[in-house]
Amino acid sequence: MRFNDKAQTARTFTKDGYLVVPATLSKVGIFDYLDSELNVGNQKAVKKVARTEGSLFGNETIKSFEGVPITVGHPKENVNAKNWKALSVGVVRNVVRDQDTLKGEAWIYDEETIRLIQDHGIQELSCGYDCKLTQTQVNGADYEMSPMIGNHVAIVARGRCGGTVKLADEENAMSKKVKLLDSILGVFGISLSDEQKKQIEEEDDEQTSEMPKKKSGENQPEKPAEQSAKKEKNAASDEEKEKEKRNVKDEALVKENAELKAKIQKLEDEAKASVTAQKRSAVLADAKMISADLSFADSDTVRQIQEKVIVHSGIAPAETLTALSDEAIEGMYQAAKNISKKLQDHQLGSAFLNDSKPQSVGIDFNKLYGGQQ
Repeated sequence: MRFNDKAQTARTFTKDGYLVVPATLSKVGIFDYLDSELNVGNQKAVKKVARTEGSLFGNETIKSFEGVPITVGHPKENVNAKNWKALSVGVVRNVVRDQDTLKGEAWIYDEETIRLIQDHGIQELSCGYDCKLTQTQVNGADYEMSPMIGNHVAIVARGRCGGTVKLADEENAMSKKVKLLDSILGVFGISLSDEQKKQIEEEDDEQTSEMPKKKSGENQPEKPAEQSAKKEKNAASDEEKEKEKRNVKDEALVKENAELKAKIQKLEDEAKASVTAQKRSAVLADAKMISADLSFADSDTVRQIQEKVIVHSGIAPAETLTALSDEAIEGMYQAAKNISKKLQDHQLGSAFLNDSKPQSVGIDFNKLYGGQQ
């Protein structure tokens, strides 16, 4: 079976940034365990288990803790060659006996684990090991541990060696320390069991009860009616604050969407203008080649340039073009370009055949385009 025992630590750092913890790993004594941890009897009962010198200081036990991996919280199963890489954040070194305690050095290599320890103030270690329960002659103990065989050392919130375990019959609100440890362990996919949470909460309550009591009349609890009114007022205030936050957020989103739409429209307009300018330059160049004697204004659009070429080529009069679509104008413009090209080819052919300056000739368009005479 496995036991989890915890003891206070101190911290130093190496030049490479590793966290080195000269730690008390375990000690001789009688400690409380839940039946659920021991797998015996009533699951909610508490048993007293003696950890003797024979349990802790045999050569086999000391050697077994030398080089064991360090984990964040106790994993659900023993650390082994298959899961070591996923669970280990360091290693234990230099394990020795020191009077009635087992000590060693915890070397933590993982940067994220070191940051979590430093930020959240977790200061305790816990041994994970295997042993058997045997009958005992130790006064006040129900069982005695056989020699412990170490498996890992875990970074935890509170150590069994630092205090006794007491259980409550009622459900308590989760303490800040439990929430803190839960959040840290959650980073590594580990969660506290209900028994572990209750143990930490009850030990916190015990420490709180030992603090000096307040003077009579100091910070007296509010009456139920006052508490109810205060809760309703706070709830209304919180609801109003949330509503204001939503309104501010909605306004910000509306403004942001408007700005994005404006930017997109501007980019689209610029792109369209660029395409139009490029097309006008190309059409204007063609038009000047087709009709060298035509003049074009700087303000002429693509369509206006095309219409002038169409009229000049004799395809259609100007007054008939107004009602036509841009696509129709584009088609007629292409026809005007073809006519101009054939005229130029005909004149060039005449010049080559006659080897003289081309004369003005009459052209039969039906013959030119293969029509019937």
